[in-house]
This record gives sequence, structure tokens and C-alpha cells, in this order.
Amino acid sequence: MQSEKQEIRLVAVDLDGTLLHEDKSISDYTLKVLRNIVKKGVILVPASGRPLEGMKKAVLNQIDGIKYAICSNGAMLMDVPEERCICEAGIPTEKAVEALAFLEQFPTAVYAHTDQGTFREVGWEKTGLSEKYPYIKFSDGNVENLREFLKTSGVKVLKMGAFALEDGLAQKILAKGSPTPGIVFLRTGDGIVEVNSVDASKGNALRTLCKKLKISMENVLAIGDNENDISMLQSAGVSVAMGNAEEDVKQVAKYVTGNNEEDGAGHFLDEWVLNNGGKDEYGGNL
Repeated sequence: MQSEKQEIRLVAVDLDGTLLHEDKSISDYTLKVLRNIVKKGVILVPASGRPLEGMKKAVLNQIDGIKYAICSNGAMLMDVPEERCICEAGIPTEKAVEALAFLEQFPTAVYAHTDQGTFREVGWEKTGLSEKYPYIKFSDGNVENLREFLKTSGVKVLKMGAFALEDGLAQKILAKGSPTPGIVFLRTGDGIVEVNSVDASKGNALRTLCKKLKISMENVLAIGDNENDISMLQSAGVSVAMGNAEEDVKQVAKYVTGNNEEDGAGHFLDEWVLNNGGKDEYGGNL
């Protein structure tokens, strides 16, 4: 693998299921690798389904020097220090309302990421999701009627998502496909379906950023684990799927590393970008 390496100028890496462990923590080892990547002068770009605010505690507040972030599955490319949107590809209100009406046919709990924060209907405390996802602030952004709120509030919808409240339901919704031209449904986790504009993807945002920075895609390394990472992996010169990734993600990636509980992303970056041969500070091997 050493002889095949090309210079890496930018690293785009997913958070949940990739950098983060299942409990949403990030190891000291992986943090050290990421900090050293920034110190080396390589541009580090977190790329997540989360909005910028949801990326701060997980990664952004723990690593100095991150200038850009791909948020909401690529719906927003953000200047991190200025918290300024460089470009966006949100969902038009009428299409968001149509998607919500479709999802409301099923036992789901739907949320909307907007330019004014994340909103959901009251009653989430009765779903059991707050116990399953303790890191999500279910008490924030509750409205009586989400559909009416989107119609009348003037917020810009960046992406939407639905937690399926029955086993196997997410797969059924994904199999039905998008009910509205111009939006896509994506699998982003176990029992989670997310909705984006067809123009919003991590791959599109990554290519836009690289064009802005005059970086060839051949000099980009991307790592991810789920369907919303595929466009990013297809765009990058070096594409890496996590060991815990879905099979369709592994099929588009050039390499497969260890799983997120084993710090697979950190070890791959340590070898490829820092050229440490995959050895961590405790002497462990890739």
C-alpha cells in the first residue's frame, strides 16, 4: 500500500459510525491523529448529517484549526470560524411539506434541520427515543404542528429525517423511495431515514470546496460508513469504508479499515497522512 500512496491535501471524514464510537465519544488516540493532521497543514473537513451546532461538542471544539465543515449531508458547506454558510442546497418548503405528509403515514418521529435550528413535534418524550439517543436534545425546538410550522415560519429546511418506531419500517420506507421529484431518501443509521434535496450531497459539497481551494480530487481522502457517504467516497482519490460500513458503501470504497469501536479511521489516517505505519502511541498496529 505504501507504493500506491499519493499526496493527501484534504481529509473529509464522517462522524457518526466513523470517527465516533457508538456512545458518541471520540478516543484520545483519534483526536491526537486529527490534531496532527491539522498541524501538518492538511485540511481536515468533518462531513456529517449533523448541523454545525451538533458537530461542535463531538469534534469541532476539541480540534483547533478546522476551517470548513460539510453539514446536513451536504446541504450546507460552512466556514467554521465565522459560522458562515459558503453554499447551501436545502429543500424547498413545498417539497418538505410533501415529504412530511408522506412520512406521517407511518409510525415515525420526524425532525427538520433548518437555518434556525432543529424542529420536531411535541410528544417525542412518549416515543422512547430520548432513552435510546440521550445525546439528542429532544426538549429543544418542539412545535405543535410541524407541517404548519414549516409552511408559516419562514425557516429554510436544510434536511429532514425520520426515526422509524417499528422494526424493519425504515427499510420499507426506503424501498418505496421518494414520493416527490427533487428530493431523495437516504439510509443514515439503523432505523433512520433522512431526506435531502437531490442537489445536496457530501460529494457535491466536497467538490465545491476543493474547487474553491484549487485542490485536485486525487489529493483528497474520504472516510465514511453509510449511504450518505457514498457520493463523498466516489469523489475522493482515496476512499475508505469503515469495517462497520454497509456493504454497498464498502463496494464503492478503494479500502476498508477497522470499525469505529477500534478507531479504524484514526489508524488509517495515521498510516496514510501522518505516515506512522498505523502505530498508535501505545505501540499498537493497524
